[in-house]
Amino acid sequence: MKKYNLSKIMKRAWEIRKSWHSRALTFGECLKRAWDEAKIAYQNSIVPTVFTNGMDITMDGYTRTLSRWTKGGYDRVYINGGSRRGDGFVDIKNGIARLNNNLTYTEKMAQAILAMTF
Repeated sequence: MKKYNLSKIMKRAWEIRKSWHSRALTFGECLKRAWDEAKIAYQNSIVPTVFTNGMDITMDGYTRTLSRWTKGGYDRVYINGGSRRGDGFVDIKNGIARLNNNLTYTEKMAQAILAMTF
């Protein structure tokens, strides 16, 4: 099984090269950016489906540790890492994400957590 579609990566490199804001870039730099995009897309596609406590999850190049907390009628998964406060938590019972920031990678992580089996 192939991990990357080389044709799509090369086409994306040419798209980057032809865009008006990156005309100063060499084709090698455009190809490197296209590879970076492909690697991030591949990492996002291999999200685990079964939750284990203390697991790491990677979205858009950011790796965070997930930890489950159940007490007093609450069942939450905390997204830890990156800052002292953490990135927030997902309430499994209600299916609601309480995130400390509105970044796309934390929203994607919350959606992936809700899709996992516990």
